Amino acid sequence: MSLRAAFFDVGDTLVDHWAPPEQLHELLREALRREYGERAWYERWITGKVEPARTAEGDLAAIAAGEEEIFRQETLRWYEDWFRNAAVGIDDVEMDRLRSVMSVPLDLVSTPVPGAFAALRWCKAKGLKVVLVTNTLSRGDDEAWEDWRRFGLADAIDGIVSSHSLGWQKPHRRIFERALEIAGAKPEEAVMVGDRMLADIWGAKRLGMRAVLRRTPHEQAAADVTPDAVIDDLTELPGVIAPWLARPAADASRTR
Repeated sequence: MSLRAAFFDVGDTLVDHWAPPEQLHELLREALRREYGERAWYERWITGKVEPARTAEGDLAAIAAGEEEIFRQETLRWYEDWFRNAAVGIDDVEMDRLRSVMSVPLDLVSTPVPGAFAALRWCKAKGLKVVLVTNTLSRGDDEAWEDWRRFGLADAIDGIVSSHSLGWQKPHRRIFERALEIAGAKPEEAVMVGDRMLADIWGAKRLGMRAVLRRTPHEQAAADVTPDAVIDDLTELPGVIAPWLARPAADASRTR
């Protein structure tokens, strides 16, 4: 079957060059003050870690054993756990609203990867369904849509699947299945573009999708998988995808 859908990771695939922590922290302080006024817990909260006790990155043994609950995402419970453990009383703060406040717009803290916006529009112009498939902490589907409206690219995107809104992180199969549902495509009709060998490449290929790795200097978790192509930035993507538009997945694999 020919290609019908293109799925994209966001962080370090479409955008990178992240703002330094001090800049992000000041943006978060401003957002919190606008919403709640002055509170004594802001500094501890901004610099604290909200995360599960066990994370999936690199845990191939658990994956092989079928222990895929490690991919479950429960951001609001993680928020509640942090405040309880920090002994901070916030009875007047609704957790989901706080989560949204913490989602600083991407254009304020990151820079588009060369060729990223053109690649999204190229895929859309070629008739592909474009879906963003992104692991997030606080950012849900609604906040992600606002990010891409601010970037002026919402019209080039058919759907967004965030791990927060879905409740499952990549590489769990459910997040990719949801993207396929949005696109109306079968796995062999879709390609995933991402920068993580485990979350993006392994996660997509185990469902039968094609996968393109965007090479970065970040340390990678071990994953027994080979991407169908490797690129350094998104300017190269049209040249990779174009030959696949009318070719079946079995004949499309190639590397650079």
